[in-house]
Amino acid sequence: MPAVAQITVSTAQFGTLARAVRKIATFVRRLALAGLAGVVLVALVLARDGYAATDVLLTLLLLVPPAIVFFFSRGLREVLALPERLRRVPGEGQARLAELTRVAGTARTTRARGLPLLLWRLRGSLGSVRDVAGFALPLRVFTPPFLALAALAGLLCVALAAGGLVALAVLLD
Repeated sequence: MPAVAQITVSTAQFGTLARAVRKIATFVRRLALAGLAGVVLVALVLARDGYAATDVLLTLLLLVPPAIVFFFSRGLREVLALPERLRRVPGEGQARLAELTRVAGTARTTRARGLPLLLWRLRGSLGSVRDVAGFALPLRVFTPPFLALAALAGLLCVALAAGGLVALAVLLD
């Protein structure tokens, strides 16, 4: 079996980029929280005269932009974890392959009553393989449609925060 070439990458150069992405993620998370606070204040104003079904629907719709912005913030934080996850992939991949080999060996001698346990072990192994292989999922936050949606949601969070200040003034009167 031929030797597999090992790739080595210095992650020290990512330090500056990681700090910048961490600051952006923190700002974006705070923006989502400001939008959420605005929604809560608007909901309190709506609840002053009773809370109708349309008020519930409006509140749920107003919660969408902060949720999108929060998911974007979470995705940025996941991207920061990628170098460490990539470093662990070879070792975890070998461990999962060894576990799958053990499960396959057990499958040859398993009777019908042992099948549920075998399926449970297989589910665990395959789920772990999915986790190891799923390191590309956080990169979806950089797709153009999601970036546009997150930018629009960010602007709406600013508007919601401003609306929350107006709602606060109404509540204090």
